[in-house]
Amino acid sequence: MIMKNKAKKKSKKKHDKKFLELNKIAQEYFTLLTPTPQCFYRQGNYLEYAYIRNYEELGYTLESVLNICIMALDGYEPNNQKRDIKEVHTQLADVLEFAKNLIPHEEFEFLDKSRELLLTKNKEQ
Repeated sequence: MIMKNKAKKKSKKKHDKKFLELNKIAQEYFTLLTPTPQCFYRQGNYLEYAYIRNYEELGYTLESVLNICIMALDGYEPNNQKRDIKEVHTQLADVLEFAKNLIPHEEFEFLDKSRELLLTKNKEQ
């Protein structure tokens, strides 16, 4: 009975150490999302890397997203006066750049490191 308790304590220490290592890695790599304040009416997160300089750029980005959606639905016709979509290639590039900035590279690094940590620790047991 005493041997089982010692084995359980040893196993718990390994799990606690693994948890502390994962927590340390998580603090370093989970940087894309910032939790909303407790007083905020909707709980969730803010995006850290979706940088918008000002309201004018935000409006341009939103208009570009909508224009790209319109073109996807209707097809692109360069001489269509009804749609009045200017600088199509620039707007498409801006939308793709914005989407690219939403990719959580740091979180992917965390997943790789935590996977490695968990798999190597499990092989040791």
